[in-house]
Amino acid sequence: MDKFGLIARQEYLRNVRRRSFLVATFGLPVLMIAMMAVSILSSSAGGGDADSLGYVDKSGLLAARTEDPGFRPFATLEEATAALEAGEIDGFYVVAPDYAASGTIELLYWDRSPGAGLQDRFKTFLRANLVGTLSPEVAARALEGPQQIAVRSADGSRESDSPGLVDLLLPFALGMFISFALMSASGYLMQGITDEKENRTIEVMTTSVSPRALIAGKAVGLAGVALSQVLLWAVVVVAGLAIASRFIDSLSGLEVSWSLVLVLAAFFVPLFTLAVALVVTIGVAVADSRQGQQWAGIVTFLFLLPLFFSPMLGSNPDAPVLVALTLFPTTSLLTIAVRWSATAIPLWQLLVSWAILAACAGAGIWAAPRVFRQGMLRYGKRMTLRSVIQAMRVQG
Repeated sequence: MDKFGLIARQEYLRNVRRRSFLVATFGLPVLMIAMMAVSILSSSAGGGDADSLGYVDKSGLLAARTEDPGFRPFATLEEATAALEAGEIDGFYVVAPDYAASGTIELLYWDRSPGAGLQDRFKTFLRANLVGTLSPEVAARALEGPQQIAVRSADGSRESDSPGLVDLLLPFALGMFISFALMSASGYLMQGITDEKENRTIEVMTTSVSPRALIAGKAVGLAGVALSQVLLWAVVVVAGLAIASRFIDSLSGLEVSWSLVLVLAAFFVPLFTLAVALVVTIGVAVADSRQGQQWAGIVTFLFLLPLFFSPMLGSNPDAPVLVALTLFPTTSLLTIAVRWSATAIPLWQLLVSWAILAACAGAGIWAAPRVFRQGMLRYGKRMTLRSVIQAMRVQG
């Protein structure tokens, strides 16, 4: 147990001090913060108080039925055009005479379209006038729109609020964070195994610790590396969304699906175990680190394959290919995250998928030490598929 703990601690500390780890771990949050800041500044600049709007009401619907929130009325189109040319306003709306029947309205501007925030304010002003003849209670409900829309599957297995675009993207982003952290840790393990095989350090290590304990220690240490990345990214994302929600209305009221978090956590452990088994097997089977990196790219592709099928979510989230990816071990976690907000994933798919993944992870942990034991002494040589299968048959 002491040796196992030392290996796990050494593997964790060695990888969190890597320059590539620091860049990936802290660079992504910095990039996300910069993107949010640009979005907030652009939104603020686009809808600032410096902009002003006017309107020409040919329909008579805006006859001072509600308080005017600062929009300048003009009696004729010529007066509004003159004010626009003089720079007194940044644009003006023209409400058609038959607006109540046709819904026709125009926005005219000179060089730059008024900000989206200012346009939204005018739309609110217009709607307030349209319901001005109603009682205050009914008018308030009409302006606010439906506040509680329950969305549930036909069998009653899942129920949630009506999802917006952000709610659809959040599970996808969560799955991507976990997948990239897992792939990053697997890449470090691949590099470590191939480097230790090339410099023959691994031969020295196996004289004092068993292959199974060595692999388990490395796996635990790298699991800590992956979880450190995910937790840091999660803290940054939550803090960033909390700040951004004060400036971007679409982010207000955003809620995390804790059921999804629990499902992904349940899939993370066996998936990471399977990834470690695959990487260790490949790492000791290849001849050098360059071959190891080539194979690492193939393993990464197997884990990120659902991204190529994500466009199918809008048309058919329960397509057979997505169901197959849900059940396939390496693609299960990311596929579940991708499908979560688009459809109600049947419970049997989650259970069968986890069982298949757990069985493959167990088989990998059983086979990896056997291949490791046979391949660690093959300095400068690669193992063939036949020799890998023979190594798995060796007792012990």
